[in-house]
Amino acid sequence: MGTIVAIGGGEMGRILEDTNGVEYQTSIETTHIDSAIIRLTQKAHPKVLFVGTASHDNPAYADTVRRQYLNRLGCASFEILNLETEDLSYDDILKKVMETDIIYVGGGDTTYMLKVWREKGVDEILRKAYQKGTVLSGLSAGAICWFDWYDNMDDVETLDELALVPGLSFIKGFCVPHYEELSEEEKEKINFLLKGKGISGWALDNCSAIIFQDSKMEIISSEDGRTTRKIP
Repeated sequence: MGTIVAIGGGEMGRILEDTNGVEYQTSIETTHIDSAIIRLTQKAHPKVLFVGTASHDNPAYADTVRRQYLNRLGCASFEILNLETEDLSYDDILKKVMETDIIYVGGGDTTYMLKVWREKGVDEILRKAYQKGTVLSGLSAGAICWFDWYDNMDDVETLDELALVPGLSFIKGFCVPHYEELSEEEKEKINFLLKGKGISGWALDNCSAIIFQDSKMEIISSEDGRTTRKIP
């Protein structure tokens, strides 16, 4: 029916400042995955729409993704869907979403992002794009949002309160990003929770991604030793 690329994490050349106020650029780790996203459109120079709701429409984040997709990888255009900083109508959002080839959802606060999307009808619009064949993609929050479930690990002070949170249900099951960064205790708590609910899912390392296209599935990686695995 459609295509979704869920990316566990990874740097894309962010511009940061060191302790002396000197700017530097982080490494660029996801190019292999980003190039795969472009190929999935079957267009040499597709149009990209960046959705940064999870980072509260952070312009620096959008600039980072723009440099990767527009400047380095040669996409035809790069637009931004600012849901927090712009007053867009449902029709404005629908037009932007339906006129692009790739939707790239950035990382950040997943629960906040989904709240905004549901209030504005963006969840319904994204489903229309998915059914149309637009490539939906994203990193971290932008990866786990497509599944039935993700966890509230970012929202609690102690993992004793770990719980499942409903996503968009474009893909069945559960998803967790940055898996290689989790402690063994955190991994055990996630597995225990999933087993208790009778739910299975996917654990995504940074620099790894899983492609869901129609009834097919493919795991890819942009760094040696990083992968995606079924859990629990």
